[in-house]
Amino acid sequence: MAQVFVKLMAKGLRSKEHDRFAFDAGPEPTIRSLIPRLHAKFGKRMEIYMDNVEKRTLKRETIIFLNGKNAVSAKGLDSSLSDGDLVVFMIAAVGG
Repeated sequence: MAQVFVKLMAKGLRSKEHDRFAFDAGPEPTIRSLIPRLHAKFGKRMEIYMDNVEKRTLKRETIIFLNGKNAVSAKGLDSSLSDGDLVVFMIAAVGG
């Protein structure tokens, strides 16, 4: 099992909730398999990024960085995770 570091970045969270934390990503981890694990543990904090909670699909404006790079540039949600990886969930800023 891989242990990764996660940061949940979103408006409405307290600054200490933006700190990275270690998280057990499970066997053969990917970003896709990490999402339900995070939701099971953090509930509402994770729902900020979710479009459909039951299906655990993400909002279109959710951005995920894997080790400082947009996960879309790798394999998206199917990007494999390894020990020590940093996964950051953010909401794109919009407006003017």
